[in-house]
Amino acid sequence: MSTASNFYKKVLKQPELVQIVFRVEVLEPYFGQREVSVTRTDTVGRVKAGTWSIDFGIAPDEQTIHVTFAALSQRLPESEREHWLGHLHESAYSENFLKMQGSHSCIDDGMLRKWGEEPLI
Repeated sequence: MSTASNFYKKVLKQPELVQIVFRVEVLEPYFGQREVSVTRTDTVGRVKAGTWSIDFGIAPDEQTIHVTFAALSQRLPESEREHWLGHLHESAYSENFLKMQGSHSCIDDGMLRKWGEEPLI
């Protein structure tokens, strides 16, 4: 079983460990700030400011980073959250599915079909 599979077994028991993925550009504003440090090893990093810090994982291609939901909600100050949420890595998500989770509206998403079948025209 993969490391990710084992991790998500833990997540089923501790949902606060769910990972949220961000484009690495989320870190850019912190690089030039004297009172903020951004440090890393090969696969993990930390943003540390005067009153807060947040740890993150670094994807192998170094184009994305990820943090736990708990860290985002508990360690990142509310004043920083809008910035971070503006850098969500959205390519891994179905936009319509996310919309469906937050509302009870009907979304036209094509014809229902079996997996692997092409839609009827």
